[in-house]
Amino acid sequence: MDDRLIIAVDFGTTYSGIAYCFADQRNSSPIPIDNWPGANGIDVPKIPTVICYDKRNSNKFAWGGSVEPQADSISGFKLLLDPSQLRPDYVPGIHVAQELQQLPKTPIQITADFIGAIHSHAIEEIAKKFPKDYVQLCRKEYLFSVPAVWSDAAKHATLKAAEMAGLSPVRLIKEPEAAALWTTKKLDVALNSGDVFVVCDAGGGTVDLVSYEVETTSPKLQVKEVVPGTGGMAGSLNLNKRFESAVRKLVGDKQWSMLHSSKGFQLALSLFEKEIKKAFKGDSDDDCFDDEEFYVNFYPARLADDPDRGLESNTWTMVKDDLMDIFNPVIDDILKLVDEQVKNVEIKMGGQGPKYIFLVGGFGSNQYLMKRIMNKYPDIEILQPPDAWAAIAKGAALSGMSTEVTRTTVTSISATRHYGTEVFGRYDVIQDHGRPFHVALDDDLVTEKVSTSVTTYLLR
Repeated sequence: MDDRLIIAVDFGTTYSGIAYCFADQRNSSPIPIDNWPGANGIDVPKIPTVICYDKRNSNKFAWGGSVEPQADSISGFKLLLDPSQLRPDYVPGIHVAQELQQLPKTPIQITADFIGAIHSHAIEEIAKKFPKDYVQLCRKEYLFSVPAVWSDAAKHATLKAAEMAGLSPVRLIKEPEAAALWTTKKLDVALNSGDVFVVCDAGGGTVDLVSYEVETTSPKLQVKEVVPGTGGMAGSLNLNKRFESAVRKLVGDKQWSMLHSSKGFQLALSLFEKEIKKAFKGDSDDDCFDDEEFYVNFYPARLADDPDRGLESNTWTMVKDDLMDIFNPVIDDILKLVDEQVKNVEIKMGGQGPKYIFLVGGFGSNQYLMKRIMNKYPDIEILQPPDAWAAIAKGAALSGMSTEVTRTTVTSISATRHYGTEVFGRYDVIQDHGRPFHVALDDDLVTEKVSTSVTTYLLR
């Protein structure tokens, strides 16, 4: 009997979720944790990746949906695990060194606190649906999803945080790979041998892309990576920062100094995050979208009216152009990443492009993003799975199950970088001529000449 409990953690920049399955279950449908603390934590697969420490005791903290909107909380700390990633120049006010100095703990410690909290809650929820003694006896195995472009240092930091949180053993899986496992299971598409599809995982912090070629469809779907994964820091968190910049420009620096830390602005930002970003459709041939408007209220703030710019009675009427100014630089960045992946596929496949692009992740469910990609690639079918938001956690859990149960198997992946290692080799009088060497001794007897350190590379 396989008594493993597989727990998949989708630790995201803006939202995080957990899905689980038992290794011996006959169906291949991981179960998401959909009951979380907070008023908005019922029947949702993810909660905000946010934490708020007690000012007097950093061992006490609120997390997820239990953090009040106006609290002095910490968000986006996942990105600080990989400060080497380039930040977009269209996002104002990003200073990594300054962000690190303002934190009460290191990014790894904060991540460990948050992961530990959501894991403990998940175990409690699992024990409500299955016998508690059985859950405790099960051997726990953890799958952590990470961005495709995550550096080795960031992967190490993620593993360190998991270890500090008491989670072991842990295996990492690339976010788009996890998404591919779940998407190919859920979407009713006709995949044939030789077909290529791109998975675009557009999340809160990063956008990652990986392309797969179908090797065989029977008895199960087997795919392999066509080209190395690519991506960048083009996630939806940039929209929040651009919204903040737009509000500052709207009200002016004097009013902004009082507004930005107020309850009114935090509620407005929450409205933008939870409703406006998801509802905005952008360009359309339908004339009715010319009147697409959203209302952002800053109450209880008292702001001077500016009717020409849509600000009256502490309410900003955001028209389509206002939102296009916020969205377009980010969407343009994503289109560049998609185009790079599509062109790499065409080069690798001798001119053949991908048949499908699967859009997953929270940002991946945005209709404006989908329309922009559809307009750019009319010959490629763009698909959004119905549960795109939870695809990564479920796919990661699937990867831990037996291949006899899962529908899709990834047979090979492409390295994203070259790896070199230093070795000592036997001295070659021709190849190593002129290079320094030393003499190997065995019981004071000269055995052979050995060349000095030589670097050998594994090329991707």
